[in-house]
Amino acid sequence: MMKSKFNLSSELYAQMLDRLNTLHLTDKLGFEGDLSVFENDYWLCNSAVVERIIRRNGTWDIVLVFVDYATPFKLLARRITSNTCPKRALFTATLMRRLAAKDQRGTIEVPIHQFSTPIN
Repeated sequence: MMKSKFNLSSELYAQMLDRLNTLHLTDKLGFEGDLSVFENDYWLCNSAVVERIIRRNGTWDIVLVFVDYATPFKLLARRITSNTCPKRALFTATLMRRLAAKDQRGTIEVPIHQFSTPIN
């Protein structure tokens, strides 16, 4: 049995084209300083590194999060690799964190209370 063709009403098609044409009006230009976190990456040398393992589509993604201990809201997360076995993913994540961190023992820590923000 064949599926029927997808039909789109002319009104809906006209609305879709109109919104596509006005889409450029909703975009904002970025500032040069927005990408400074990538250009000024010297802080990554002295950052605390935390590994995260996220299950996605049957695999375990290994993500390293770099946090500047001087200014904790400056952080950078990078997906490193993925693995199908959770035990291997945990082992690989631990090794990757130790390789990426300047302090391989993990004594550089960022206190969680530095992330608290006042609630208005």
